[in-house]
This record gives sequence, structure tokens and C-alpha cells, in this order.
Amino acid sequence: MSADIFNIAPSFYGITMVPKDSWRQYGYALLTIAGSDGDVSDPELEWLTIECAQAVGVDEEIIADWEEYDFEEGELEEIFYEFNSKSFANFSKLLIYDAIRMSSADGDYAQDEREQVHHAAQILKVPMDTVMAIEALVDLEHAANKLRMTIL
Repeated sequence: MSADIFNIAPSFYGITMVPKDSWRQYGYALLTIAGSDGDVSDPELEWLTIECAQAVGVDEEIIADWEEYDFEEGELEEIFYEFNSKSFANFSKLLIYDAIRMSSADGDYAQDEREQVHHAAQILKVPMDTVMAIEALVDLEHAANKLRMTIL
């Protein structure tokens, strides 16, 4: 297998191989969205560089690139243009899902972040009712996690 392709967690993302540079751009998009409120908080960055990075199996080089990325200079249109969305099925919905998860990792899905998610959805042609369903899914997952921690 080429060093430019990662074999990733198909059970969660429903995909098996993605070009290395696609994960770099994917992270840049997430950073641009989560940083739209003026800050990528430590929990948001940790969500990307630890939780997401582990799930998709990216290497330290990409994590370092994400940590160095200037989210304030990011332009979603450019990132999506450079990103090969044909790398995996349902790219648009997955990105919206992960953007909401990352943006709310600090316990605050800020209005600016929500607006940037909606802007990304428009660019990616994800219907707004789908975005609202994904937002509800993330809320439900947070509630289930809180309930689990309360019970256990």
C-alpha cells in the first residue's frame, strides 16, 4: 500500500482508504470551522489531534500540520476545492458531522461556529434539514455520554 494512502477505521466512517493529503485538508476545514468564533480551544484541538486522529489513523506529520495551521486564514471554498471529496462516500455529511463534534468539544457550539457549519453545508450542497438532523444527532450523543458518566 502506498505511504500516501491510509487504511482507516471503516466501522465508524464506513470507508477504508483515503489519500494522506485528503486528511490534511479535512483537518484544515474542521479547524477553519471550529475557529470561526475566534479560537480553537484546547478541547477542540484535542478532539481533532487525538480522538479524530486515532479514529482515522493519521500520522504525526499530519497532526503537526494541523497544529501549525492558521485557521484564521482558512477559506472553506479553497479547502474544499483542493480536497478530493471523491476520496470517500458521504464526505459532505461526514465533514459536517465532524465539524459539529469538534466545534462542540469544549461544551460550547458557538453561534459563529454554527453559522460556519451552515456555510460549509451550503458550499457542499448538504440540505439544511440534514444539517439540523446531524446537529440533533450530536446533541443526542452528548446527552448519552453524560448519562453514561452519571450512571457509571
